[in-house]
Amino acid sequence: MTEDAPLPEDLGAFDGLSHTPLGRLLAQLPTRWFHARLEGVEHLPAGGALLVGNHAMFGLDGVVLGALVVRETRRHLRFLGERNLFRFAPLARLFHAAGAVEGAPENAVALLRRGEWVGVYPGGIDDSWKTADERYVLKWGTRSGFARVAMRAGVPILPVAAHGIDEMYTVVARERWLGRAVMGSARYDLPLVFGAYGTLVPRRVPQRYVIGAPVDTAGDAERPEDVERVRAATFEALDGMLRALRTNG
Repeated sequence: MTEDAPLPEDLGAFDGLSHTPLGRLLAQLPTRWFHARLEGVEHLPAGGALLVGNHAMFGLDGVVLGALVVRETRRHLRFLGERNLFRFAPLARLFHAAGAVEGAPENAVALLRRGEWVGVYPGGIDDSWKTADERYVLKWGTRSGFARVAMRAGVPILPVAAHGIDEMYTVVARERWLGRAVMGSARYDLPLVFGAYGTLVPRRVPQRYVIGAPVDTAGDAERPEDVERVRAATFEALDGMLRALRTNG
């Protein structure tokens, strides 16, 4: 996609339902349910920025973070969704309705160059479907696409550490048949989860989201060593923030 190419329809301007009473109510529900708060708003720039965070079960943390950003700034955070999940039409429609777009690099770059705030979880399913003994461990592997996207768009990366999100559910194990049969990879082995009272309703645990100082994305997006520097700096910043939150609460 070139800079002056038309944007796909689902990348158009998005304001959710925030202009309606129902929309404002729906935006408040997740933050109130989890007694959620957002810190570090002063790090958000006027222009585009890529917000990079740790992920939780069913992506509920993205819903809460998005609602917090709207509440505190009156701006929307556009999320990049797991590309394979967009293969299923009902899920794709749900994601689009929530302002999320398929996690393709060209989509992210287009939104960022337009001055939007974009949220991404580099660990994706691996980070979201962690078992209980892996809570707050970043499962990114060597993924660096997010760094390359921010470098191409010329925007900063803001690490966002979320605390309390891995207590919503207890993941006791992951099954080894259905997920990989449908999606073709062991990455999609479905989690066996328990929430409040042994149900799928998330536990009502306080959540704290902290936006950190921007990570410098200067460099050549085509040079692997530059991309790795940005990837590693982001990982280290977010991992350090998560460790501090777990220690200090």
